Amino acid sequence: MIKLSIKNIIFSLVFLLIINTLLLPAIYEQKRVQASSSIEKEDIYTGLGLMFLMIVLSGNSSEQEKRDDFYKYENFNADEMEVLASIIHAEARGESYQGKVAVGAVILNRVYHPSFPNTIKDVVYQSGQFKPVENGMININPDDASFKAAYDAAGGMDPSNGSLYFYNPKKSQNPEFFAKRTKIVQIDNHVFLK
Repeated sequence: MIKLSIKNIIFSLVFLLIINTLLLPAIYEQKRVQASSSIEKEDIYTGLGLMFLMIVLSGNSSEQEKRDDFYKYENFNADEMEVLASIIHAEARGESYQGKVAVGAVILNRVYHPSFPNTIKDVVYQSGQFKPVENGMININPDDASFKAAYDAAGGMDPSNGSLYFYNPKKSQNPEFFAKRTKIVQIDNHVFLK
């Protein structure tokens, strides 16, 4: 959202610059001499160059996109963050750090999606959703990497690219359900889907 606003502002400034340098002097020829004496061509090129640089620098070069529409982790209480870290640890133990963050992001994507409950705890403990809840693995104390992944996911990192589901094809007990979903990305052993 913020990047979009910055780009809109930059494009608006470019548009105003074009109007001021090309269109207005053509319409009001008598003021053209005054306008051209105060703005040199080099100034126009410098301004356009700076705007182009701002557009390039405002682009997202990160593989893991930040989501501007998500709440920051400060808005979740300690209990919610512990539940998020616990499900990350239970589901993504042995996966890469990116895989852990992606699992956390799926939980948060569900929190903000109208088809799912709107709290971390309610999403994690929703009946039939996560095997570690059913088999008790959720109760294993999460490690530091799982807590860090939880905070990064809650802070806006989403390597899953907005996915609402994930599964391990080697261990899935419900492949028909996942076959109906759109695959977004595979990270380590997990496939992430919408």
